[in-house]
Amino acid sequence: MGDSTAFTHSAATLRAALDTALAAHDKAAAVRVALEAIDGGPLTIPALYGILGSLLADIGARWQTGEVCVWEEHLASATIRTIVEALFPRVSALSAARGRERGTVLMTCPPHEAHDLGLRMLSDRLELAGWRVCFLGADTPTAEIVSAAIALEADTVVLSVSTHFHRVAFHSLLAQLRGALPGVRILVGGTAVPRGAHGIPEADLFDSAGLLGPGE
Repeated sequence: MGDSTAFTHSAATLRAALDTALAAHDKAAAVRVALEAIDGGPLTIPALYGILGSLLADIGARWQTGEVCVWEEHLASATIRTIVEALFPRVSALSAARGRERGTVLMTCPPHEAHDLGLRMLSDRLELAGWRVCFLGADTPTAEIVSAAIALEADTVVLSVSTHFHRVAFHSLLAQLRGALPGVRILVGGTAVPRGAHGIPEADLFDSAGLLGPGE
């Protein structure tokens, strides 16, 4: 009970501090408090990423309602990306100590999809959970996804789609990937692919695939 209360308080305090730093456009402060929370507090990196993901969603919603400018949303996203990249040495060390025995996952966004920050954080969570992760990032041509999956001997390809405009082309992409990569599991995630939508089977959604266990 005591540990849980301390964790909740720490997470709430960190969220408030990050809100304040981002509202002040203070990148240095945001990065500092996030790293201090990991190095000196009870928060895990996956827990921190949960807070950062919530911040991104809130900032995106505020941009849509006109409460923040486009440049402010971009600045906040860039600041959060800096936090994530600053944590990579810690992720790498923890992953190496744990071992990467669960297989190889290729993480990427399909053509014309530019939003990869959520996928980037998910990549670290998978590394920490024991996967070998190969992160390609945004706007990857279909042929290059296939080439990378073959060269890297990926067991699974995870695609992230956040832009609703690209849904129609997405089904064609899935068919191409499954035809070119027999035996490779193709999973789908992202805010533009809600559970059970657009004819994508439940088993093909990342959230249903079981790549991460509770708390990972």
